[in-house]
Amino acid sequence: MHNKKDKKENKDKVEKVNFEVQAAANLAGWQKALADYQNLQKEMSKRLSDMNDFVAANFLLELLPIFDNYQIAISHVPAKEKKEAWAVGLEHILKLWESFLTDHGLSKIKALGEQFDPNLHEAVGQINDKEKADQIILEEKLAGYTSKDRVIRPAKVIINNN
Repeated sequence: MHNKKDKKENKDKVEKVNFEVQAAANLAGWQKALADYQNLQKEMSKRLSDMNDFVAANFLLELLPIFDNYQIAISHVPAKEKKEAWAVGLEHILKLWESFLTDHGLSKIKALGEQFDPNLHEAVGQINDKEKADQIILEEKLAGYTSKDRVIRPAKVIINNN
């Protein structure tokens, strides 16, 4: 009789241990699945953010020729007419343009007087001036811009090539 009771107690202990082992395995599996899910959420969030940045950068890139041409038009206002109301209004609109582009993450790439950097600048011409340092940008033909540390349009420049 004592033997049957011991066997039942041992069987209960084994079942309890098996249950605890299974519970621990289930908990570990659940924790891994939760971590995988959280990592997937972070990855998807980053992908969506990157896609939004890409779309915004492309939109800004399409606006830049309009902005460039507006700047060129303003630069041709005769000096004697710069104080006229219409010219002041055009200058105000230019400032609104600049503010809009800045507010949307666009930054102008520094070029004039800077060392040529092929990651930021595109050389469209060269001058051989022995008085100036080699590979220094002497003239900016078209402004370049970055958006969120990504070049969306390199600055087109003339460099010194000794």
